[in-house]
Amino acid sequence: MCKLTFSDGSQEGEKTSPSSSLLGSWHERIKLVGYGVDTLVLNVRYADKDFQPVQKELADDLVRELDNLASDARKAEIAVASSWAFKNILLFVEPHGAGRQWRWLLTSPYLTLVVSRGALSGLIAQVRFSSEYLWSEAWAGDALYHVHEFLMSIFGPYIHLQVSEIHLCADVVGYDFSLANYEQHFVTRVRKNDITYGADGVLLDCQRVSTLRFSSHASPLSCTIYNKTLEIKQKSAKFWFHDLWKKGVEGPAGGQWDGESDVWRIECRFKRAFLHNLKPPIEEAYDVLDHFQSLWAYAVGQGSGSDDGLPDGWLRYVVPSDDSNRSRWPVHPAWQVVQAAFALPGEHELGPVIRFRVRQKNIERGLAAVVGYSSTLAAWLGGQYATSDTDLSLFLHWLSEQGPEYLEEKQREFAKEVLKKQQRYGAW
Repeated sequence: MCKLTFSDGSQEGEKTSPSSSLLGSWHERIKLVGYGVDTLVLNVRYADKDFQPVQKELADDLVRELDNLASDARKAEIAVASSWAFKNILLFVEPHGAGRQWRWLLTSPYLTLVVSRGALSGLIAQVRFSSEYLWSEAWAGDALYHVHEFLMSIFGPYIHLQVSEIHLCADVVGYDFSLANYEQHFVTRVRKNDITYGADGVLLDCQRVSTLRFSSHASPLSCTIYNKTLEIKQKSAKFWFHDLWKKGVEGPAGGQWDGESDVWRIECRFKRAFLHNLKPPIEEAYDVLDHFQSLWAYAVGQGSGSDDGLPDGWLRYVVPSDDSNRSRWPVHPAWQVVQAAFALPGEHELGPVIRFRVRQKNIERGLAAVVGYSSTLAAWLGGQYATSDTDLSLFLHWLSEQGPEYLEEKQREFAKEVLKKQQRYGAW
């Protein structure tokens, strides 16, 4: 396998195990509790008999089928089910597309597929793997294989998959990155950085830092460091990450989550422009599977440093020293743990657990919504439904009488509505 050469002329090194002195006195405190691929976006083109990409427009029969489904969706003012299913969950065609290039938008809990006529660039589709699906598979290669197989069921066997974007991440406990001196203690090759403050605490009379960003998301390479436990608590339903972290990571830098400590995520985003400029470039989707460690090492550096023994990496968190050259400052122990990701064994297979957690959280939300709407409707009904001793059962009795009348008026059946929602959300 050939080595990658990066834009600065450096080459990927051989795989190395973290040294026994990796963590020093911080060994018992800072742990890597998870790492992997959190986002993967692929470009889809037609291919010739040798599976090389060709510029060819979308097949006419597929155009007609997608147009009919989108037309039905616009009439219904809601997404409609297609005949295509991934992991036994139907994809739904939305009433609208996704911008000028993408005429059709298909969604499911596991992936999002946008489709184009391919008239200009030959790019007929782009597929985005959901975080939920990527983490449910033991290896990103398994996810890629299953999605490839699914795409062939739509576009035919002769298609070419190209990596458009990939996000690699490492989850760390035992160190609070909000304490980092953002401007002085990060050595980076970019200028556009910013921070976001959380609302859950106060630090030295200032709001606690919850997110550090290095370069913009639109840049070929960017990195975000953020409090993942806080994000899940405030605006995400990904509580299944708790199960992943409790399972933990093996190895000198690895550990398990205690269920309470903050988990900080370091997430590096590699876009098409960066991947294309590598030597050799990463084009084929399956090629990227061999280069997770080298991409990660380029972004955050590696424990052994560069060939001259000095610290390396597009971004590093360092410990100040007397040396006037900041680039020679030693790597912070917390960052050494970050660097160890993708060099450790850490396969995960949490498909059933993730599905259970997602279902559990959606049931909780649904129950809260039903109770909330019920109390509001009871208040509007008034009378016996809004007295000091009324209870939920009285309102549910009213609903059991009025609900069927409403459905009959709308020419809808409750059982069919349930089945439709199961197909929509994969709630089997």
